[in-house]
Amino acid sequence: MRAALPLMLVVVFGMGLSIGCEKEPPKAPPPAAPPPAPAPAPTAAATPDGGAPKKPKMVAPTDGLSLADRIAKRQAADKKLADENAASEKTRLLAYDKTKLPVHQQVFAAIKKARAAYDKAKTKADVEKIRAAQQKTIDATGKKMMTIDPKTGNSNVTTDYDVMLNALSNDYPEALAASFDGEKKPLEEQNALLDQRTKKIEDWLAEVKAFKK
Repeated sequence: MRAALPLMLVVVFGMGLSIGCEKEPPKAPPPAAPPPAPAPAPTAAATPDGGAPKKPKMVAPTDGLSLADRIAKRQAADKKLADENAASEKTRLLAYDKTKLPVHQQVFAAIKKARAAYDKAKTKADVEKIRAAQQKTIDATGKKMMTIDPKTGNSNVTTDYDVMLNALSNDYPEALAASFDGEKKPLEEQNALLDQRTKKIEDWLAEVKAFKK
């Protein structure tokens, strides 16, 4: 019995250790709480009786003008500004062309002379002879014209000179020659074009001559 007692104590002691080691596994941590929902966007305050919020009222103009009057007033202001800008630009062009007036007069005189030379033509052959005879003069006049406004945008009539010189070299004599075959309309169109340009140049050069800085 004495020998069995220690053995029983060892067995009991070993069972106790075994039981003590068999603890419950640790529990999993609770799931994280979801993030708080965003605060609702502020809404317009409802009316005292709980109805839908009222829209802000439009503030009426205090100038006493109707819509049509305000439109007319704005259009008048726009026109005034446009007129002032146009007057300023015209003054600038007049001032520039004033410094080139002698060259203007030489170029314009040569153009009128070249056109008048075609008046002597009585046949298609005459037209071709006149064109060939004065082509060098027309080319030289074109080069002189370029000295008036080399950078462009400063003279009011150099474009008109250019159009007229090109017409007198090509379209005008061709239309004149066609007129001897009974085709009158091309020559009428060319004369109308040259007459219109001539009138513009004459009026402009008169203003330039009278202009005072």
